[in-house]
Amino acid sequence: MKLRLQTDYALRVLIYLARCDERTRVDAVAEAFQISREHLVKVAQALVRHGWIETKAGRGGGMRLTADSDKLDVATVIGAFEGREGVLECVAEPTVCVLEPGCHLRRKLISAEAAFYRELEGTTLADLVAKPRAGSGLSRLPVN
Repeated sequence: MKLRLQTDYALRVLIYLARCDERTRVDAVAEAFQISREHLVKVAQALVRHGWIETKAGRGGGMRLTADSDKLDVATVIGAFEGREGVLECVAEPTVCVLEPGCHLRRKLISAEAAFYRELEGTTLADLVAKPRAGSGLSRLPVN
């Protein structure tokens, strides 16, 4: 399974904001991760719609985490950005495939997706930012 770039950026923004625990401008996050500001703005808008961050325009503005990092589950974030429709169209809608009913591949794909989310359930944003190893990329992010 491959996550979309938007999902990757959403996780990065959340990790960054959880580490610094203060209002942060999009430009600072874009620079820290060396990614496009325009992409981050779109990701931030989606994070606001989900209620995980808030943004404030103008002087003293920026993004701030509103979700409790101890409760925000990684599987929830990925599911919100990726959707849980499956890796093939037939997982969500079996009638699109002439092999149904009885396709063994479809059942395996459903099982694999469930295992993917099950592995991530219970892993919180706080878990992702806890005690980074010295020299890791995470240790270079701001800490408040």
